[in-house]
Amino acid sequence: MIKQDLLKLIIEFEKETWKYKESEELIRDMEEIYMIERTIKKDENIDIKKVYHKLLAVMETIRFKYGYESMIINCIPSLNSLKEKLNNIKLDSETLTPDIQNIRIMYDNYIKNSSDFDYLHIKRNTSNEGIYLAFESLKSLITNKEYRKFIDEDQIKEILIDCMKMINGDSSLTKIENKYKSIIQAVWTKSLTNDNDSFQVLFSNITGPISAQAQNLLNRPSQSSCSMISSHFIGTYCGEHRRIGFIYPHDSNIIMASAYDLGSNVFGLGAKNKEKGTSLVTPAVLEKLGIERTQAIGEDVLSSSCYNEVLVDSKPCGLMFIGFGEDDLNIDYEETLKLAKELNLPLYKIDVLNYKNELSDSDKEYIAYHSVISFLDIEEQRMKQIIENNEFDKIAKLITNNKDIIAKKFIELKQNGMLNKHNMIQALSEIESLQNLISDNNHRKWLYD
Repeated sequence: MIKQDLLKLIIEFEKETWKYKESEELIRDMEEIYMIERTIKKDENIDIKKVYHKLLAVMETIRFKYGYESMIINCIPSLNSLKEKLNNIKLDSETLTPDIQNIRIMYDNYIKNSSDFDYLHIKRNTSNEGIYLAFESLKSLITNKEYRKFIDEDQIKEILIDCMKMINGDSSLTKIENKYKSIIQAVWTKSLTNDNDSFQVLFSNITGPISAQAQNLLNRPSQSSCSMISSHFIGTYCGEHRRIGFIYPHDSNIIMASAYDLGSNVFGLGAKNKEKGTSLVTPAVLEKLGIERTQAIGEDVLSSSCYNEVLVDSKPCGLMFIGFGEDDLNIDYEETLKLAKELNLPLYKIDVLNYKNELSDSDKEYIAYHSVISFLDIEEQRMKQIIENNEFDKIAKLITNNKDIIAKKFIELKQNGMLNKHNMIQALSEIESLQNLISDNNHRKWLYD
């Protein structure tokens, strides 16, 4: 190390302090830096090693008193003793180095042993939801005990400082995204699982004709659009009566994600609403915001319309059938089995009842829909015509009026291990309001009356 190295260190540190809040105290303490600088320039026989350690101690002290560390310390009541030590420290003291080392140890021990960082808040701006999402995800890296396994103690301190930089607008989102890209990717790879006990997957719902739409999803050239769902939160696009779709590999590269619809064009143009998204996003934050949005509008968190959007550059690795264990009672079940065989993809089945204690109204509507359509034995092509011609009102009324009793019969059969299409149709034939529909062998005639 030579004198020039010390002078460069001072110049870089001075640039750093330009972002600190200006005060008379900061100006006064910076004089110690400038005094060291003058000594370096004038004294030909200085002890470079000694001056270097002195300079490091002074810079460390100024950071703790005025930098991002000070912002963190000032938010934490339990660090009052550390604040007192900082207030009493003297930059010209002979014991400055051990004094500031002691303060650093106190600070590091707190960071290492604490998981409570609720004092970190950023103002939410709906015009740039991506910044809020990135901030919450950055924070989750140090508050989520599973995610914290991916970072070391020094990275925890760095994340706290980067959180403060985001709060103050002192760092660009792109810069921070790039800094934590590998950690975020590792979190996703480890977190995603299609285990029935506790699943968390990237899911793309198949709407419209199953086979044709499946091909559209498979043929997206540059990226795939999906949603992150889990055993705690299921929000899917257009999933009122069908939640069957593709799932994506655990190591899928996350291009961008949002707690909202990104308005993406998956044929090469990326996300339309980029201000809503970020690549710095963790599954836990998407789940948390999805639950909050769902509860705010009074929906069931396991059958919500509050879907998130995740853009990946991966192709599907399986099909997933999300229901209530109804299998062949579901009007799309047979075609789903056929599709899985044609595409040579595994089919995973999720029974939502394993994750909840009671049925919601939307659950009952779902069960009644598939039960009644199966009961009426309406083929898919005719069902499409009924919906397109706005002739669905009669069926919808029938479903709504009978969903409670239909759901009750469904649960009874399931609890007794007797749930299948044949037994459910037999149970529905005992419902008085449906009996007139089977008074003859051509009960589908009812649809044309």
